Amino acid sequence: MTLLDRLVRQLPAAKRQTLRRLVQHGRVTVNGTAAASLRQAVGPSDIIAILPRPREKISLPFEIVFEDRDILVIDKPAGLLTSTVPREPRPTALAILQAARPKDKIGVAHRLDRDASGLLIFSKNQLALNALKRQFARHSATRIYLSMVSPPPPHKRGRIESALVEWADGSVHSTRAPGRGRRAVTEYEQIRRGGVWALLRVKLHTGRKHQIRAHLSELGCPIVGDEVYHGKPHTGGLMLAAIELHVDHPRTGRPVKWQIEPPRRMQPR
Repeated sequence: MTLLDRLVRQLPAAKRQTLRRLVQHGRVTVNGTAAASLRQAVGPSDIIAILPRPREKISLPFEIVFEDRDILVIDKPAGLLTSTVPREPRPTALAILQAARPKDKIGVAHRLDRDASGLLIFSKNQLALNALKRQFARHSATRIYLSMVSPPPPHKRGRIESALVEWADGSVHSTRAPGRGRRAVTEYEQIRRGGVWALLRVKLHTGRKHQIRAHLSELGCPIVGDEVYHGKPHTGGLMLAAIELHVDHPRTGRPVKWQIEPPRRMQPR
């Protein structure tokens, strides 16, 4: 008896061409070993199995920096939305991960501007989402950014604190109007200077929309490539990247930290 005879009994409606393809794709096994051909001799006691079609792997447009059963950290490229409203036609990091990890409950704990790049953490279950959201709401999670500005700031290091309000066009600005705006605190340190530009290490003490971009612009040193906030145009886009992220692990409570190299577009030649 041949393998073809056994397969015809198991799959009487299948065409021979279909059976041949199953063998060619390694989906038919004899006693746990991939079958060589339909003409292979088999006995009545041999175990014939047909393996399920392998799931097509989804190619991710970003690097996964870390993943366990609770959290997933990616290096988001510039130009990719973190997430947005339902029926959004543009790709988002959230939608891509949901398609790649359908068994997990991927949740958004915080966001990065579309034009910024760098470390972004997602939850994989409700427990992790709740724990991460609490940390970002309480500002206990630490986020460190690298930004290239032009001109350099007036001082090599400083702290910017203001109340930020969003305008109708989506941009945010500081206000002194009593009772308006949300408190925002940004700390910066100049780590390199190259004439008309400077490289800053920026720490967020709060996490408001466009906080770093608005604060540095109002300081007189807008981020290069940030045309919304009067930054000089740059072929590499917005020169802002999240390079460090510190949180307490949502399951163990232990501090965890990730750090990445600045993107090439932000490495001065």
